[in-house]
Amino acid sequence: MAKKGQKGGGRGLLIAGAAMVLVAIGFAAASLMQATKEKLRNSPYAAPADPVVSANVQTSLASLRGKVVLLDFWATWCGPCRSEISGFVSLQDKYRNQGLEIVGVSLDPITPAGRAEYVAPFMKSMKINYTVWMVNNMAATSGFDYSQGIPTTYLIDRTGRIVNRYVGARPESAFENDVKRLL
Repeated sequence: MAKKGQKGGGRGLLIAGAAMVLVAIGFAAASLMQATKEKLRNSPYAAPADPVVSANVQTSLASLRGKVVLLDFWATWCGPCRSEISGFVSLQDKYRNQGLEIVGVSLDPITPAGRAEYVAPFMKSMKINYTVWMVNNMAATSGFDYSQGIPTTYLIDRTGRIVNRYVGARPESAFENDVKRLL
């Protein structure tokens, strides 16, 4: 209670003190949020542990609009497919933060030599750091031609338009030059 002649001076100090505390809390929260963003940005990407079944590759790709996508049709038993994986791992590490998304489409479940249960252990052994989709039927790959052999890889721009198709194994540099133009 204010004494005569003080006219609420104590209440003014209380309000000013509360305002200073709120400002300090705001600065602390902003600083914490920035530190968390930096930590997430600089932390290594956690590689997916298991493949995801895709009922329709075209539909699954829609969720990646706005990114440059390397879409690779492959199988665990395919030697040339295996030879490209380390390059894809490297590209994903280099360009993920710039908007590159590599997606491997495992054809193991629909090929005579492959089996779905081989894919997850294979991903771990190869240290695959990008998304792997598995398809359970040929219809799921509609719109993509890999009839000339695997690996067959498509380069897709940020709008979802196919800009290149590569049949057969390619060195990392062949993909990198084309990817860099789209990023």
